[in-house]
Amino acid sequence: MTFLRKALIAILCLLALVLILNYGLTYWVSKKLPTIINSEKDFPYNISYEELDIDILSGSFTVYNAAIAPKDSLASVSEEGIFGKIEQISVRHFSLWDLLRKDRINVKRIVIEQPEIVLHDRKKRYTVQEDLVKPFKNSITTEVIELKNGKFMMLDSLEKFKVKALNINLEFTNIKVDSTTLDANVPAKYSSYNLSCDSLFYQADSMYHLEAGSLTATDTSMRATNFKFMPEMSKPDFARTIPKEKDQYRVSVKQIDIPKLDWGFFRDTLYVHIPGITLNSANAIIYRPKMPADDYTTKKLYSQMLREIKFDLKIDRLLLKDSFLEYQEQQEYSREAAKVSFSDFNAAITNLYSPVRKTKFPTTLLDVQCRFMKQASMNVQWTFNIPDESDSFTIKGHLKNIKSSNIDPVSKPLMNLTTSGDLNDVYFTFNGNRNTSHGDFAINYDHLKVELYKKDGKKKNELMTAVGNLLVKNDSKGNLKQAAVSVDRVKHKSVFNFLWRFLQEGLKKTLLPKFMSNEKEKDKK
Repeated sequence: MTFLRKALIAILCLLALVLILNYGLTYWVSKKLPTIINSEKDFPYNISYEELDIDILSGSFTVYNAAIAPKDSLASVSEEGIFGKIEQISVRHFSLWDLLRKDRINVKRIVIEQPEIVLHDRKKRYTVQEDLVKPFKNSITTEVIELKNGKFMMLDSLEKFKVKALNINLEFTNIKVDSTTLDANVPAKYSSYNLSCDSLFYQADSMYHLEAGSLTATDTSMRATNFKFMPEMSKPDFARTIPKEKDQYRVSVKQIDIPKLDWGFFRDTLYVHIPGITLNSANAIIYRPKMPADDYTTKKLYSQMLREIKFDLKIDRLLLKDSFLEYQEQQEYSREAAKVSFSDFNAAITNLYSPVRKTKFPTTLLDVQCRFMKQASMNVQWTFNIPDESDSFTIKGHLKNIKSSNIDPVSKPLMNLTTSGDLNDVYFTFNGNRNTSHGDFAINYDHLKVELYKKDGKKKNELMTAVGNLLVKNDSKGNLKQAAVSVDRVKHKSVFNFLWRFLQEGLKKTLLPKFMSNEKEKDKK
């Protein structure tokens, strides 16, 4: 009995010692933790909380209802900098030894629940390195950071949203931040990450904003739904605001998929390698007002744009599925815009890349199947070679079964002209470069008639209509009417204007008598 009594007393004493030690360490840690961060001279934030629950035995602690604010925010009249509130921060498996000897919080996992972070406008530009990575590098290290159900907002000087994201869930694993990473292009190293959020908003500039219904991303993939690139102005306001001619874009995509993604830095050079991108149900409207002054700067062709990219880009294949594109051009405020549309648009673009860090330079190909003006079948193949400094390209196309009246939304606003009849087949091969073009044009048509209108586009010009129908060959008699075509490029206009002028010249040479399609006569007119 004496031995049992002594053993029992020893166990009770040991338990009491453990409890006292646990209580003492808990109390010490509860006082030590806040001072480690707040006393860091390079740490720009004050952190407070309502409750701290520490379990020394399991090596964990939980912070409830935490708040973060700039250290100098109390002396400032207006809010400037980063402010936030966090419902709960859970820290798992922290090293008591590092806390005792190094005044450093070294943990396995940090879980941040329901954070709400607001970045107010300030004079100094926000950066990940200065505002997030560098302040924490001397005080906290962790293998995993997990963020649950967060909100993030960034405001401009007028307290309007520049960036907003809701329901953010984010996890980084195997994080490393030290003196070797801080000066790198990405100031933190990690093995993987998972991100999801919704209600994403980004104010790109004064003209446009971006939206996404949801975004999911990992280090090897990405998906966005209900993506939108939208203008801030109406079409009339845009036309009155811009000093020179410029396109306005309205773009929406139901879903963007990048199932495999490889990106990073190689010797300070950014690389982005993507085997495939799919855009499902894209809808793009391009509006060009002609009322402002012409912009006479030389427009780059697509091969030159890709050739001049300064980082290592490689996209093997880009697919557009079940999409719609429309180009609108307005000549005057009082006139309706001309509209050219391409529906049921399906395209495959292969070999999009920059020459940076490349030894092979495959031909870039755009292969399109769609409906022209919602009615005619249209196939187009467009090829070019990115390193070719002459910017040579070839566009081959075939349009089939066009009711000429379907082209009236283009011809009437732009040329005061409407037509009737059937365009059975239109073939063209357009070989161009940065200066000029040549190629072939062929057309098969029946019962073509024209009606010309006066300058206001409302009243029919009876005399010119009669003359036009006398001059136009109204039937190809079942044969293809063919012509060799060449036009020079107007360098301050786009490649699509180049193509349109080529097709227009082909129509003149096949539909009009030879003396009217002569080059000299054309130039005079």
